[in-house]
Amino acid sequence: MATYDSKVLDRAEGALFGSALGDAIGIYTEFMAAFQATEFYGPEPKISLIPPETPLHNDTHRCRFESRAWTDDTDHTILMMLSFLRKRELSPDDFAARLHFWCTQGLRVLDRLPMGLGKLVGSVVFAPDFKSHPARTALERWEESGKNVAPNGSIMRTTPVGVVCIPQSEEETFFSAIRMGAVTHADPRCALSVAIVSGLVRALCLGEVRDIDDVKALIDRAWAYTEVKMPEHASLLDRAEFDRHAYAETLDSLVLADRTMGYVYKCLGSALWCLRRTLTRQDTFRSAMMTLIMHGGDADTNGAVAGALMGALIGYRYLPPEWRDGMRHREWFQSKVAALLVVSGLKEGLYDSEADHDTEIDGGKGSLTEEQMKKREMDIMERMLLAEKERREAAEAKVKAAQPKSLWKSFIPK
Repeated sequence: MATYDSKVLDRAEGALFGSALGDAIGIYTEFMAAFQATEFYGPEPKISLIPPETPLHNDTHRCRFESRAWTDDTDHTILMMLSFLRKRELSPDDFAARLHFWCTQGLRVLDRLPMGLGKLVGSVVFAPDFKSHPARTALERWEESGKNVAPNGSIMRTTPVGVVCIPQSEEETFFSAIRMGAVTHADPRCALSVAIVSGLVRALCLGEVRDIDDVKALIDRAWAYTEVKMPEHASLLDRAEFDRHAYAETLDSLVLADRTMGYVYKCLGSALWCLRRTLTRQDTFRSAMMTLIMHGGDADTNGAVAGALMGALIGYRYLPPEWRDGMRHREWFQSKVAALLVVSGLKEGLYDSEADHDTEIDGGKGSLTEEQMKKREMDIMERMLLAEKERREAAEAKVKAAQPKSLWKSFIPK
């Protein structure tokens, strides 16, 4: 077994933790416009996951999620990690089975409900033939869409591929990323994007990316690989459109909070912007991430991908401690990352996947009954209604406070 120094291991852990943290910080502003993010968190926001914890804005979207925790983006990343730990390989079929289970039961190992299911993923996963032929089903759904749907649902979960493939070649990394992404996303823009992110995670962990030119060279290799391996769809790749997103000079130019916020190139472009800023020392992990999420849009997914790249660059120990040390389920997540490094062959150690019940599709906890699911859904509905009531009352109080006070009582004789 090849031996990897502590820097490589720290960067691999940084990639996986960075992705989860970007997701957890991104939920603060997901689906907001930039002006709303500023209104709710201030012009110079400081978010902390350790006491005193920064509360999420109380609305009907955020009230459904656990505080200090990630969203469905990292749930899907964990599904891929658990699948790899159980099967000791990247298995599209096993991952597909876990994804199907998650869509109805959530992440049972941590007792998390399935929050944030994307429209495309839902249409693919609930198709009759998905579990037996996931990639074919995804391709059929994409073709039915007119070959014009390229959301970010596969790029958000691809970080483990880059880590697992550290001992492998770059081309093997591209292949595995595209193969695992194709479980739900068939568009060549999605294939290209997961190849780039997984390839960058691997290269950053190995210390092979030292400057912007190295990033560009890897992107060009991923582009060439995708064109060769997907010749039937390569004509759909528009290099000018790609470059406009991948090399955007500002986040404003990506328009992250418009109706196309879920477009995979927006997510990729924002992550590459953050990576360039940290590579050139114009920003830190913290400052780049805060700039990104304060643009709103699909902030948790953008944050997850950007966090993976920046985390792979700086390593686990340099992640912002007020985020890293306060993330919910941190110790459990860290134990799975450690196991992943062992099974991937990155470090010595013992790990028995059969004895680890967490890697069972139901997390070793069994399935929730229909009655239990309905009760949990009712609890969420109650939280949403309460959040809406509190929001409405706060708005009414603000309007009332702004109204000029009447002086008529002062003229009434006492």
